[in-house]
Amino acid sequence: MDQRIAGRLMNSGQNNSLNFCPTKLRPLLGLTLLLVEDSRFTCEAVRMMCQRSGARLRRADCLKSAERHLGVYRPSIVIIDIGLPDGSGLSLIRKLHHESPRIPTILGTSGDELMHHSVLKAGADGFLTKPIESLAGFQSALLSKLPTNQ
Repeated sequence: MDQRIAGRLMNSGQNNSLNFCPTKLRPLLGLTLLLVEDSRFTCEAVRMMCQRSGARLRRADCLKSAERHLGVYRPSIVIIDIGLPDGSGLSLIRKLHHESPRIPTILGTSGDELMHHSVLKAGADGFLTKPIESLAGFQSALLSKLPTNQ
């Protein structure tokens, strides 16, 4: 098992009695993901991938809703769509990138591959092109961007 997966929960600072050890079939077990996305199709696809991977999912359909979630919850991973109804996801990426303590993994997503550079420049750890085509690709993209102590 990947050392990153095995050690992620032990060093997370969270109450370990509420966490479960990730497994090969559920490598995201114990993680909470906030998806900031206005597309119902994408939300449903990510929901199913999180469910199969063991991650808890919180959803926000706009920047305002994301701010409310982030005021209450501390996700392990945030995936932010660039084109949201109330503004650009790049502004939220910039804000989260500069916060302390920083959310461990921030990813941007768009159907436009050309946004990749802008997302990374704004401070994201990575980029997911929509549509997300496979469960294995989704898991790999998230796991590869988690800090080693997560």
